[in-house]
Amino acid sequence: MRKVKYIVIHCSAGYGDAEAIKKFWREQLGWKVVGYHYFITLSGSVQQLAPLSTVTNGVHGFNSTSVHISYQGGVNKQDYKIAEDTRTPAQKAAIISTIKNVLSELAKTQSIADVQILGHRDFSPDKNGNGVVDSWERIKSCPCFDAIPEYKHLLTNNKF
Repeated sequence: MRKVKYIVIHCSAGYGDAEAIKKFWREQLGWKVVGYHYFITLSGSVQQLAPLSTVTNGVHGFNSTSVHISYQGGVNKQDYKIAEDTRTPAQKAAIISTIKNVLSELAKTQSIADVQILGHRDFSPDKNGNGVVDSWERIKSCPCFDAIPEYKHLLTNNKF
């Protein structure tokens, strides 16, 4: 198993299912490997798209040390150019459950003391050097909520 430093939360920026997203990656982007390890549907169903040992295409430059979890949605249903937090209660629960499962699996082969849970947007550069990626510095809106404080408790609890 590879050493993982980041669990990255994504939104799919649309409402297509996992097969539609895989087709987009393959046909439009030319990717041979999927972008996420897990995809969570509106109903909260968790679909594993790749084993944790596989390096996927979630965040350029960080994929070899990341696990990628995405939820379906993250944009306005009438205008996909408008980013918004569209997570259903079932998705919120499934994201937490998936993070816990990933941490549990990682703990079998590595220390999880330094693992961070971040949103894709948190990999944007900190242009003003204040130690925080401010909203105006973000390259992406994905996900459309602040994953760091929302999931921080999962790293301190360590009960999986």
